Amino acid sequence: MNIAILGAGSRGANVYGGALSRMPDVKISAVCDIDKNRAVSAAERFGVGRENCFFDENAFFEAGVIGDGLVIASMDRDHYRQVVKAIDAGYKKILLEKPVSHRLEEVEEIVKTAKERGVDILVAHVLRYTGFYKTVREIIKAGKIGEVMAINHQENVGYWHFAHSFTRGNWRDSETSAPILLAKTCHDFDLIYWFAESAKCVSVSSYGELSHFKRDRAPEGCAERCLDGCAYFETCPFSVKKLYLDKRTPLGWGMLQAVGKNNPTAQEKLDSLKNPENPYGRCVYFCDNDVADHQIVAMQFDNDVTATLTMTAFSEKCYRRIHIMGTKGELIGCDYDNYLTLNTFGKPRGPFGGASKRVRIKSPLKSGHLGGDDGLCRVFCNVINGEPVDKELLTTVDVTLESHKIIFFAEKARKTGKTQLL
Repeated sequence: MNIAILGAGSRGANVYGGALSRMPDVKISAVCDIDKNRAVSAAERFGVGRENCFFDENAFFEAGVIGDGLVIASMDRDHYRQVVKAIDAGYKKILLEKPVSHRLEEVEEIVKTAKERGVDILVAHVLRYTGFYKTVREIIKAGKIGEVMAINHQENVGYWHFAHSFTRGNWRDSETSAPILLAKTCHDFDLIYWFAESAKCVSVSSYGELSHFKRDRAPEGCAERCLDGCAYFETCPFSVKKLYLDKRTPLGWGMLQAVGKNNPTAQEKLDSLKNPENPYGRCVYFCDNDVADHQIVAMQFDNDVTATLTMTAFSEKCYRRIHIMGTKGELIGCDYDNYLTLNTFGKPRGPFGGASKRVRIKSPLKSGHLGGDDGLCRVFCNVINGEPVDKELLTTVDVTLESHKIIFFAEKARKTGKTQLL
């Protein structure tokens, strides 16, 4: 099986390319990226010949179909244009990085075109493919908590992840990428939609702001770039020293974005971050960011399920908490812990709490979105081969349209301060 990759950055080359290349009978057949160094590096890593290493998407598509499947892992605002070109070029199996598009009408057009042209588009909502969230769905389907009534969901982005990606990085500006609900928490809306039995959301409200990562919150005496003699260089939790230069950095995976290569040397990191053109060397209080650093969304579905989502930048680690309340019980969990607590109503409590059960996750905690990255890639290969797949898992573009739609209306509700009817 041959698979081409368009967008050879952290997700395209490191995650999807890495996962797919480790699978038996899979070969990365072509690579395209506007950054020549990234494209060449990925091509060398996967053994792609020079003739199939592209630096321009038009040349890539003019070469015709170079794989049984295509991974599109470019920047958010490139997705719509590149999906249209991919369909016109003849690709029938596409794995598309989320979000589908920053415009609702473009998502709807892709759904319509894919259906008319017989193209399978799988959107990379990787959390459905994890052992943790598959277990949540299995418990709901088995009726162990009765009928779902309410869902409380929280995404803790992590202060260091938010500083890297949404303050300094590629997703800092909703005008050039997308609002954070779409760029980051679209995974969570997909889960909520799934756990709400894929019912239609009929009403949404939202509140949130960019409150902390802005100029008027900068401490007195800090420099606009961390390496320009900032008085807080050693102590600020967002300093490039703590996030990129220290040996125990939490952002090893972000070096391709921040420094321009995987596994850079200490000197390469320093030289790159000193470059005044490198946005990752800036103080987090002096960036051109506008996305909210905390936001809540309330949803009403047409089957009477209510749901809330909280997104926050202000957490130590990246993790999600979920609490699903049903008519016969409740399910509580944190995906970082990799177990769930199932409380069943009406059962007598023994000395160890007989009504409460700890549910261990079937698959162990793994890297790469709790194993979801690898799981998604395996399912994509099954789709390409026409092998049986669990349709419950398939985050096809038509399914994604419904959860994306909630986000578009939630952002409108946040900006207007008014509840939106879908």
